[in-house]
Amino acid sequence: MYEKWLIYLDHAFIPFYRLVKDPVLAYFIGTFLLAVLCVVIGELLVGLAIYLNRHHVKKLTHDLIHWNNLAVEAVKKGDSDAYHTFNKEANDVYGKLFFLSIAHSAACLVPIPFVLAWMQMRFGTVEFPLPFTVPGLGSSVNYVFTFVVLYLPAYWLFKKIKGRLPLFRQIEAIVQDSGRAVHEMKSLADVLEKKIKEAQLRQKKAVQKV
Repeated sequence: MYEKWLIYLDHAFIPFYRLVKDPVLAYFIGTFLLAVLCVVIGELLVGLAIYLNRHHVKKLTHDLIHWNNLAVEAVKKGDSDAYHTFNKEANDVYGKLFFLSIAHSAACLVPIPFVLAWMQMRFGTVEFPLPFTVPGLGSSVNYVFTFVVLYLPAYWLFKKIKGRLPLFRQIEAIVQDSGRAVHEMKSLADVLEKKIKEAQLRQKKAVQKV
């Protein structure tokens, strides 16, 4: 089954490496295009994950705002027990949102193992000599190194144009909607700052009376 998948991938990927006759140039052009394909597919998977989980993310975001604001109100009233209860709930929800966001981000890496497996089959014995020895790499690099080096600019370039693409604009709108909701959260720092100022004012009045 694994070998069949590699054969299917070979039919799909090898045309990228036949755009020019020079074998070295063809390798780098093909690998760059393959990196671009990985970025696009990965971003589509991220977008799909965000879209499918949008209602769940929205609920968690609203829960986070709810518990956070209750915790802030508890601090205002000086209710320590209520604060710890509400703050624990807010931290639990935040943890769920945090790990969900990591899972969404990890979706962009899904295509890479398949591409590297295919490159191992095609270019596993190919190495490119370096002009000097690099600690940890030696005097040559293989397909993994070249793919990673080309993946980074491909990712950067796609990030620059992603906002202009209709499908990705819709995904960005979903993310921004969650971001706007977070602005409804009350700040504990503001409450603490106010309490500190009140304490300083009381201390100042006490000194003046003395």
